[in-house]
Amino acid sequence: MIDEKSWTKYIMGAIAVAPEPKRTVNVENIGNLSVALKDALTIPDSYLQPEGLRPDVPYDGFSKETDLLPVVDLQSLSTGKADDRQQIVNNIAYACKEWGFFQIINHGLPLGLIQRLRELAICFFHLPAAEKEKASVGQVGYQGRHTYMPERVHWLESLALISGPDTNIEDILRRTCFDCREEFITAVNRYISEMQKIGLVLLELMAESLDLEKSFFTQHFEKKSTSVTRFNYYPPCPQPSKALGLFPHVDTNCMTILNQNEIGGLQIRKDARWISVRPLEDALVVNVGDCLQAWTNGHFKSVEHRAVLNSVKARFSMVFFYSPNALAVMAPPTKLVDENHPLLYRPFTWAEYFPRMQKKRMEGKVGVDTFMRLDHQEDEAT
Repeated sequence: MIDEKSWTKYIMGAIAVAPEPKRTVNVENIGNLSVALKDALTIPDSYLQPEGLRPDVPYDGFSKETDLLPVVDLQSLSTGKADDRQQIVNNIAYACKEWGFFQIINHGLPLGLIQRLRELAICFFHLPAAEKEKASVGQVGYQGRHTYMPERVHWLESLALISGPDTNIEDILRRTCFDCREEFITAVNRYISEMQKIGLVLLELMAESLDLEKSFFTQHFEKKSTSVTRFNYYPPCPQPSKALGLFPHVDTNCMTILNQNEIGGLQIRKDARWISVRPLEDALVVNVGDCLQAWTNGHFKSVEHRAVLNSVKARFSMVFFYSPNALAVMAPPTKLVDENHPLLYRPFTWAEYFPRMQKKRMEGKVGVDTFMRLDHQEDEAT
């Protein structure tokens, strides 16, 4: 088994190596491209999606199903009353088992911090392309060309920063020059600290919802956990019905917490249909990742989701991907295995799973349902 020191060396080395470009043609920076195509009617072929992948629900196509997405109010946690906490636990159990997604309100994240960090991140995305691209470091940092994708390209600019036993936040952001750079670094670090607090609260509640010890998950996150904070910027797209901001996928980590602006665009697959998630003011969107699905023996489920576009307004989101200590063994507890829920997955660590998924760069719902199932047979191509 890989040791902690080797893992840290591996992960920081892996992200510093840029994916091998899959394209021989020039791919324009998406920020520049969006401006250049402001009054155009078409987009380059690289961004056009095949018929079967094109979004059939617009970014603002909200419905009654959208309003059924669970919303969990955390305010009553402060009362200390057992009944109040149990109601929240019950709501989270329903959301994780039936939806894999929910929104939380009264979460305690300072609203002033959210607003200022949004402003600072958008300032970064408004920098000239040449300046932003100084922050491109292998598979993290800034991405605006996506030359590593073999056929289809996201209509997306992103900035991904790693925190954990090692961090690359200051190294990446100090490669660029803009007036608010130091304030941006400070705000990012504060935001990560606040998100970790919220993540630990949610993991406790999730454990309780499965009748497990409160610390069942959190003991593997409180020290030396790994997180990625990614800022996503989706510029207006002239053909939003033929392109995608992010392709359908599930998150490989344990839990994701999303903060988005008022512009819709997040869609999830529910009962074989895509539905748009209506943004709620000051809410955070939480979703189960692949690792948590496996860790709970399928009681919780990770769900496919995607980002769609519009032709008028830019959409912005801040995403916190939360993962455990790299060497924590994710094995379903015996309490979650019975005749109705036979053991589905073999034990594995984040250190084992992360590089495999980085290498595959898969889309759709695969991941643990492919590699970590007990009935999976390895082959030389895997």
